[in-house]
Amino acid sequence: MSIRDSDVQRVREATDLVALIGRRVSLKRVGNRHVGLCPFHTEKTPSFSVNGTEGFYHCFGCKASGDAITFLRETEHLDFTDAVEQLAAAANITLTYDAPGAQRANQRRKELLELLERAAGFYYERLMSSPDAGDARAYLRRRGYDRDTVVKWRLGYAPPVWDELCRHLDAPPEQLAAAGLAYADPASDFFRDRIMFPICDASGRVVSFAGRVLPRSDEPPPKGPKYKNTAGTAVYDKSKVLYGLHLAKQAARKAGRIVVCEGHTDVIGCELAGIAEAVATCGTALTAQHAELLSRSAKRIVLAFDADAAGQAAAERVHQWEREYGLDIFVATLPPDSDPGDLAASNPPALRRALDEAQPLHAFRAERILGRADLESPAGRDRAADEAAGVFAVYPPEILLDSDLGPIAERIPMEVQKFRERVDAARRRLAERPARAAPGPYDDAPPPPDPGESYFDDGGGYPDGNDAGAAYRDSPGDAPGPAPRRRPAGVPRQPSPRRQIQADADLLAAAAAPHGDALGLMVPELFATSAGRQAFSLMTTDPGWNERATGAASAPSGEDVDPVADMVAAAAATGAHVSSELAKDRVAMAWRHFVRATVDRVSAGGDIPRTQLDPELSATAQMEFRHQCLRWLREREPELLDLDKRIAAVEDLRDWLCSLGEASSTVTAAE
Repeated sequence: MSIRDSDVQRVREATDLVALIGRRVSLKRVGNRHVGLCPFHTEKTPSFSVNGTEGFYHCFGCKASGDAITFLRETEHLDFTDAVEQLAAAANITLTYDAPGAQRANQRRKELLELLERAAGFYYERLMSSPDAGDARAYLRRRGYDRDTVVKWRLGYAPPVWDELCRHLDAPPEQLAAAGLAYADPASDFFRDRIMFPICDASGRVVSFAGRVLPRSDEPPPKGPKYKNTAGTAVYDKSKVLYGLHLAKQAARKAGRIVVCEGHTDVIGCELAGIAEAVATCGTALTAQHAELLSRSAKRIVLAFDADAAGQAAAERVHQWEREYGLDIFVATLPPDSDPGDLAASNPPALRRALDEAQPLHAFRAERILGRADLESPAGRDRAADEAAGVFAVYPPEILLDSDLGPIAERIPMEVQKFRERVDAARRRLAERPARAAPGPYDDAPPPPDPGESYFDDGGGYPDGNDAGAAYRDSPGDAPGPAPRRRPAGVPRQPSPRRQIQADADLLAAAAAPHGDALGLMVPELFATSAGRQAFSLMTTDPGWNERATGAASAPSGEDVDPVADMVAAAAATGAHVSSELAKDRVAMAWRHFVRATVDRVSAGGDIPRTQLDPELSATAQMEFRHQCLRWLREREPELLDLDKRIAAVEDLRDWLCSLGEASSTVTAAE
C-alpha cells in the first residue's frame, strides 16, 4: 500500500524525534542537539546525536542515520508502511493511500489484528483456568514450562469443541476465515485440542498461530500433522515473520548475535537456557526478507538447525544471503538426532557451547562437500577439491587466510597453496560468467528472460483477451470462450491449451523453489487452468504438500493419477532446480501478464477482478473508480520489469488484489 507523500511528510513533521528516541536511549542535551549511547551498536562513549529541530539522527561510530520513520523501522523491525501508520496513530493523523481500495484494505488489516489479539487472549485464558486444559498444563510442565514461561510467550489451549472460538469471538465467518482462525462454511474452529503458540510480528502484534497436537499417554497418537499453522493472510506472510523476534531483538543487539532455530519450542528452550537472542522460522526456509530482518538486530547469525539431514541441508542453503546483507553466518553443530529445544532441556551447557563454538558457514559448507565426497579415489578428490574451492571463490583473495583453507586442504588431502590455486581458478571462472541480477546457488539454471519478450517461450503463458487469469479455458477439453478481440501490438498472443498447462507447471515450480518465498507472492488468478489453481491452493493450505507430492511421485505407474497431485509432484521435483532469481522472474512476469490482461479487459468495459461495483454508484463515480484502478495498474507495469522494484510491485499488486477479495468486495459510494 502506497501512502501519499504529503501525509508521510506530515507524519515526519508531527513526530517529536527526541521523545521517540528518548524512550529507548538516555539522551543528554548538548547545545541544540541531544547525545547518548547508540542503540545500533555497543559503545561506552556516546557518539549518537539527535537533532530534534531538523528531525534526524546520526551515529558517528557506526554511521547509522535517518529520521523518525527510519528509527522506528530499524528498532521495531517494521516495514515503511507500518512505521508510518504507527507514528500517524500517535500523532492523530489520518492517512490516505494512493492505491484504489487501499484505505479499506488498511481498515480490514486492523480488524483482523484485533480479532487475532482477542483469539490469543481466549486461548491463553483457556489454558490458565479451564478444567478441560488440564492435560495441556501437565504437558507443558513436563517440558519444563512454568507459569512465567507461559505468560511470557502467551501460550494457550484450543478446546476440542468444534466452534467454541467462533462463538466466543462472535465475528462474521468470512472475517474469522480471513484471519486464519476458522473455516467459513460452516463456521468452525481451525484449531481444536491443541497447544497454541501465538506468532507475533516484530512489533509484538499477534499475526498468526501455530497449534501443536496434544499427546496423551492413554491414547494413541492422533492422526494428522504434529503442528498446524495459519496459512498466509492479509496480515501474515511467513516469509517475513520470525517467531520470537519481538522478544529477542534487544537481547540480540546486546549479545552481538542472533540464533536462528527451526521450531517454536526450540526458541522457548533457548530462552530457558539463558539464550534470549533466539528466533525461529515459521515452517519455511530462511528467506531474503528474514535475512534483512535479522541484519537489523545483529550481523552475526548462528544457525541452530536440527542435526538431521534436512536441518543441515537447510543450513547450507542460506549462503546466498551472507554477502547481500553483510552477515557473518555461523552454523552450530548439535549432537546427532537432537534439536535445540531438547538439548536446552537435557544439557543447557552443551547447547551454549555448541552456539559459542559454531563454525563459519563457508567451513560448514566445505565440510559437507567433503563429507559426501569419495576421497578414496583420485577422481573423487579432484572433484571435491573443485567443489570446495567454489565455496571460497566468492571471497576476495586478500581476506582468505591459510587458516581458513588449511583444514579443508588437509582433509582432501592437498597442499594449502595448491588448494588456494584451485580457489583462484574458481574465482576467475566466476568472474567470466555472464552477469546476472544476483548469482544464486544453481549456476546452471537459465538466465532470466528478456523483459521485452514473453517469459513463456514462443507464445507466452498468459492471454491478453477478455479474461485476467481465472476465466481462462480450464483444460484442452473445455469449450472455447468468446472470440478474442484483435491483439494489441506488442502483447503476447493467446496461448494454446498446451502452453497454458506448461505455464502453470513453470509457475508451480517457481512456487516450490527452495530459496525465497515465491509461493507467497502468487494468487490463484495467475494460473491458466483449473488444475493449476487447485495445485496452487493445495500448496498454500497443506503444510505437508511437499512430502505428499514425493509420495505421489513414487506411486506405481499403473495407478490412476490425479492431475492436481501430478502437477504438485512435478513442481516439487523441478522446483528444486529453480534458482531464487529465476523464481522471482517467473512471478514478476506472470503478474505483468495479469496486469496487461486486466488493463485490456477493464478498458473494454469488463469487471475489475474480485470487485462488484455498487449499482447505486453514479456512472461518474464508477468511471472514476475504474480509471483509478487502470492508472494505478499501468504505473505498476514498468516496475515489474525493473529488477530493483519488481518484487515491491508484486507485493503491492498482491495486497491490492487480496484487499478486493476480502470480506466484502463491493465498492460503495462511501469509498
